[in-house]
Amino acid sequence: MESGTAVARPSRTERWPATTVVGPIEARAARTPDAPALLPAGAAPVSYGELNAAANRMARCLADRGARPGTVVGLALTRPADLVPALLAVAKSGAAYLALDPDDAPGRLSWLLADAAPVCVLGEGVPDAERPSVAELAGRAATDPPRALTPQHPLCRAYGPGGRPAGVWTTHAEVDRRVRELQSVYGLGPGDRVLQLGLPLWEFLWPLRTGAALVLADPDRPGEVGELVREAGVTALRAAPSVLGELVPEPGPVHLVPERG
Repeated sequence: MESGTAVARPSRTERWPATTVVGPIEARAARTPDAPALLPAGAAPVSYGELNAAANRMARCLADRGARPGTVVGLALTRPADLVPALLAVAKSGAAYLALDPDDAPGRLSWLLADAAPVCVLGEGVPDAERPSVAELAGRAATDPPRALTPQHPLCRAYGPGGRPAGVWTTHAEVDRRVRELQSVYGLGPGDRVLQLGLPLWEFLWPLRTGAALVLADPDRPGEVGELVREAGVTALRAAPSVLGELVPEPGPVHLVPERG
């Protein structure tokens, strides 16, 4: 679809059976383990089988730290290549993720951590943040972990940008519905290469349940996004309209998915 082409808004009247966000991605990895899932800028592709195995090992490490349905895990990872498997691992563990920005004011970070009370924080630049060692990850099974997870369990907890607003929980069922609404209009599938820019973390999971490959930009080189779109063969790009014009002034045949469809 060319930039500027009008599309229908996702329907909110259609109903789908609720599910967790994890099951469809695990099923996709089982069906097409060798298909590309992640295409990080300047790095080797990661297949669906490799991504799922890495997330499974991480999920088991998180479970050892107390992650389970009803708990929170902080994510303070800035590189998408690290963030995506960690995000999937948190969902597999049953916990809800809390996105943390290491550049936030120390006082706000301390308040967020005290209010959300995560069982652990993955990443760096945030108090008590850590990463499982290579040896610890290697010692965990790569198979899908068992979990007592339902669509009504929270997937994420989010806070507003200023002051001390109460954290808002978003369930697997809510995210699943939103993803299906997007998919019903902007249908992605195997062969698509999708670039996500500055959107809610859960939206990284949308392309993965459809068999598409997720193109990951280098956050240290934002000026090269337009070049990445061409070199990686991006077929769909989802970002805020204000961002699109600055980073991709001539998108060509790329399917532009507006931030609010």
